Amino acid sequence: MDPRRTYPRLAIAAFAGNLAFVGAWVALITRTSGWPIIGGVLLAVFAGLRVGGMWLYASRQTENLERARRAAIFTTFLTLAGIGLWVFAALRGPRVSL
Repeated sequence: MDPRRTYPRLAIAAFAGNLAFVGAWVALITRTSGWPIIGGVLLAVFAGLRVGGMWLYASRQTENLERARRAAIFTTFLTLAGIGLWVFAALRGPRVSL
């Protein structure tokens, strides 16, 4: 059995985190009123769901503990890179006016 199917709630949380990340980029690109607050909240939700869910999954593993831990570390670094890219685009990126 696929180990990801063991915890479907974590998969749903990861998907919700991805949607929050896409929403943060939409808020950044459209630059509506309050976009820094909306984007920041969505990025916090993204980080909490993705990183928190992955570390929770890794802590519940008994057989492949090292593999799950490496995956959690990779997810953490990938999440930080995505947030850093968003912050860079917010500070230095082009201004799109629609």
